[in-house]
Amino acid sequence: MAYAEKRGSGKYPWRARYKRPDGTLGSEPGFRTKKAAEEWGDDQEAAIRAGRWQDPEKARTPFGEFTPVWMAAQKVAPATSNKRRYLLNRHLLPAFERTPLCEINIFTAQAWANKQTCAASTVGSALTLLSSILTGAADAGYLLANPMYGRRRQPVDRPEHDVSKQHGAVDHVRDGAKEVVWAQPEDVFALYQRLGGVAGLMVVTAAYTGLRWGELSGLHRSNVLLKRPDKVSGRPFERTVLRIDPVIGSLHEVEFEADEAALVAWNAAEDQRLAECREKRWKANRRREPKTIVKLYLGPPKNKTSAREVDLPPFLVELLEKHLASWPHDYVFATEADGKWWRRGNFGRSHLRPAADGRTEIPRKRGFAGRKAWEPIAPGLTMHGLRHSHDTWMKDERVDRALRFETMGWAVSGDIEGVYEHVTPEMRKQRLEALESRWRRGRRVALRAVG
Repeated sequence: MAYAEKRGSGKYPWRARYKRPDGTLGSEPGFRTKKAAEEWGDDQEAAIRAGRWQDPEKARTPFGEFTPVWMAAQKVAPATSNKRRYLLNRHLLPAFERTPLCEINIFTAQAWANKQTCAASTVGSALTLLSSILTGAADAGYLLANPMYGRRRQPVDRPEHDVSKQHGAVDHVRDGAKEVVWAQPEDVFALYQRLGGVAGLMVVTAAYTGLRWGELSGLHRSNVLLKRPDKVSGRPFERTVLRIDPVIGSLHEVEFEADEAALVAWNAAEDQRLAECREKRWKANRRREPKTIVKLYLGPPKNKTSAREVDLPPFLVELLEKHLASWPHDYVFATEADGKWWRRGNFGRSHLRPAADGRTEIPRKRGFAGRKAWEPIAPGLTMHGLRHSHDTWMKDERVDRALRFETMGWAVSGDIEGVYEHVTPEMRKQRLEALESRWRRGRRVALRAVG
């Protein structure tokens, strides 16, 4: 039976003593009266008998001490692991490292969030990670439950500015978050003409298939222009598809901490770069050693439903056939010079951003041929925005939900309709005809606009 002991003569002199599950005596100080200490101890022993006891000592474990335990138990993709480490080291640990787990709740988390000056999306990701760790603490017996689970968070107020309001590709603030810029067919055709080559074709393919960046970048030529026989109303109907491989169907771009081997390789590459500059008599300084190294590798797509086949409209089949007939590299969308994978940021800076946002003129001068100015086409448009565009177009064309989900690589909806609905050849044919019509209409409108 629990009992109380008096320790000292302060404001809270009593402590509770109770028998723990292993037979040892547990204690909890900080009670004003003997009765309060005895009642708390009796409650603990009752909870132990009922099998719902929570060790108060484990609940006082500092957040920074439990976090490595939780991280070691997770099995996630390298990119996810790196993002979590960044959020922990940059945001959560500086704020909660010494805070006991039992003292973190929705109020302390929201108070922290309201003081942050970084992007609202970063704060939201940090709060989601914090909640996941507290759920892990509950699963591991450190807490009775996650106090943040199912609790509504107040949105973090971060004013965003409009980037564009043209051609229906509106980028405005909605419920405190910036809406993704999407494109009309004429915008996509104008970008295709402006970029040309493999970059232009990559933009068109993204818009008319809805593939993610990694799925486009990791697309091998052996997985393109595959034929699939089908029937519509008893008549043959052959589809041309591209395939996202379930094992190596996506290119992953992950930032790792630079280890000794990575730094040796980096220094060797830097020595080679400096030697080439000296040979060409270019002025170049040695760059500082990086703290992180970005690695590109092929791996599974985002989830199981992302491994799929996507039907290609006839115009895109023709463009891809012409491209691959003279393309010497293994991957459909890569750098022209050596067939290396594009990095997302490099492609955006060198190709998509100037083409979509526009650029200023640079006059011709000695040693530089100059460049002409580009008017904006779809400011703020990204490769992810092209994926948004494709789903928006399909909804506009009344493409059935089952086919939309399959095309985008989304998991089937868990409602009864999602369980029973299936994709038919007629749905596929209707989608392809609608996309073909959009391409022709977009081409017509874009050409008319330039005179």
